[in-house]
Amino acid sequence: MNSELQKVETSRNETPRNETPKPRSSGGVYAPQVDVLETDDEMLLYADLPGVKPEDVSLTCKGDEMILHAACAPRNVGKKRLYAEYGVGDFYRAFRIAEQVERDGIEASLTDGVLTVRVPKAAAVRPKRITVTG
Repeated sequence: MNSELQKVETSRNETPRNETPKPRSSGGVYAPQVDVLETDDEMLLYADLPGVKPEDVSLTCKGDEMILHAACAPRNVGKKRLYAEYGVGDFYRAFRIAEQVERDGIEASLTDGVLTVRVPKAAAVRPKRITVTG
């Protein structure tokens, strides 16, 4: 991936920069696991957001950053916890976006706990096939 969509460097479970998301659960704020892929036409970001509903995802472009914040409601309220390995809390992650993308064309969908974000490249940086005539 060339540097068009880069992770903002932060420690895991640490809120980047001056942003302070307020978790609505009693848990913490987690950095979701992500994969970022690049094609000739776009960058694709896949983020694991287990237990999150589409209406609880906020994806915003602010300056040169794309900020992901997802709220996860507490599970198993009123039940006695015997053992738990899965922490419940909100998700937060920020990514740097280069100028070579079409911000107005960014699309996102959430299916089965996986957020898919499509970030189209600007036409000026997409490869162009040139027809050779004879």
